[in-house]
Formats: sequence, C-alpha cells, structure tokens
Amino acid sequence: MKKLIFIFFAFTLCAQEEEGSSLSLWDFHPIHAGGNVIAIGKANVDQKNGSRNGEVTFNKANAFLYMLVPIDHYSYFFPRVEYNAFDLDWNENPKFHETQFQYVQFALTFMSIAMEKWRWIARADYNIDVNHFNKARTYGLFSALLWGTHELHRKWHYHVGALGYTGFEGQEIYPVIGFDYSPNKKWMFQAVFPINYSIEYSLNKRWRFSLKGRPLKERFRTDKYQPQPRSVFSYSTMGAEFNVHYEQFLRVEAEIFAGYNFGGSMYVKNESGHNAIYTHVQGAPYIGANFNWGF
Repeated sequence: MKKLIFIFFAFTLCAQEEEGSSLSLWDFHPIHAGGNVIAIGKANVDQKNGSRNGEVTFNKANAFLYMLVPIDHYSYFFPRVEYNAFDLDWNENPKFHETQFQYVQFALTFMSIAMEKWRWIARADYNIDVNHFNKARTYGLFSALLWGTHELHRKWHYHVGALGYTGFEGQEIYPVIGFDYSPNKKWMFQAVFPINYSIEYSLNKRWRFSLKGRPLKERFRTDKYQPQPRSVFSYSTMGAEFNVHYEQFLRVEAEIFAGYNFGGSMYVKNESGHNAIYTHVQGAPYIGANFNWGF
C-alpha cells in the first residue's frame, strides 16, 4: 500500500508539472510488476494452557502486476492482480497435514487528493484459492479498506479509517487510527494502527533506512483431504526489522530487511468455524526482500 501511495503522489506532481507539455502517461511508467518474499525461522508453539506443542515455520512469496489509471490530476485507480504462495508447517498439527497454500488476489484501489488537505484511499480485494476457483463461497476471502489522511500542519498528519474482512466462517472490522510526523526532509515517524509503524531516515533521493514494525496475518482454509477436512486457520504475528530501501524515481524500487518476529497467535477451527484450537506462537528471526519495476 505504501508503494502505491508514493507512486500516486509522484504521478500527481509530474502531471501538474508537465501539464501542457508533450509528455504522456507512458513517460511516467504506469505499469508495475514485482514480487516479495519473507522467511521466518522455527518458532515454538504453546497451547493455551502453556504446555509446549511443537514448532511452526512460516514462509511467503508473491508476484504482482498493477497499473495506474488516472481519472484526473488528483484521483486515480490502481487495478492489481497478485499471486501468493505460503508455507505454514506446524509439526504437531493435530487437524491437518497440508503445509503449502496458494491463492490469487484481485484488488482495486482508489486514491484521491481532490479534497483540500486530505488524502483518501479506498480499496477492495478478493482472495481465492487457486485450487478451488469453482468454490468461491467456501474458499474466498473479501476485504476492504477506507483510509483518510488529513494535514494538520506541514509536518503533522493524522490518519482515520477502517479495514475489515469477511470469509472463511468469520468477519472482523478494525479502526485505522494514527499519525505521522516529519521534522525535516530526512526523517519520518509513522504510527498508524494496524498498517504502518516506522522510523525512516532518507540518506539521499535513492537510499532510505528505517526501523519498522511488520504485522503478518494469513487466514485460509485447507482442502478436504485432511484429518479435519476444510479446516479454517489463522496465523497472526508481529515483527520488528531494520530495512534498507533503494529507489530510482518511478522506475525501480528494491528493499531488503531482517528482524525478529515476536510471535503472536494461531488457531485452527473446523469447516464451520467452531471447535477451535488456540495456540501462542513464540518469537523467531526473519529476513525478506521486495522488488518493484515500472514499465
């Protein structure tokens, strides 16, 4: 989401500066493709009563393609398609043995700064298991985001909104609330629940270093060939990392990061969303990388 915000403002500024010139949208590389990868080391799993219950590893990779579609100089759409694959391997899982999962995400994001001192983002996305396209009701997850940012001062912004999901026998809505502060062009402090937590330092126009919080959450369903068929599970953890980011304006963006995941929660329910097993996931180190190329 942060990458989309940056590209949105970059296009807006370029469009305003080049209004009346011979440059077209294609001069600003509106099509982007890339991918992400993250790997977390083995973490202990504890039952709710505190007893040890094995170890779990989590890895995820994805590839994406999206495009900027302008409405005017102040409002844009970003249609996006994304392929995701993740491994969740709990060696003492009593309910299912499946460890590899894949899904496709279709998303549409709208961004606008048409309202004075406001930036608004509205996003809707739909995830579907690649092996169960014909069972969208059972293997689909819909989520949405509404996020507004208001400029209180040149250096201060506050954030409000909501995000939520429905699917896999459950639904939740969370508030979006927080602030960001930029004392100068080098530093940026952000705390926006539950999206972004970071302290960033810009060395120059291309290099940026940061300390970031990284929330991780996957909610999915297994296939029917398991001890407990079509189990619904959720994995939710939080990490902190050191992040190195490189960028060539509107063309290429890359980052590598490493940190420690402090753990969180994991549960497994039956296909109706009942009879849950709740566990606590302990901490483990992690590494990852992102890449984004503009055409």
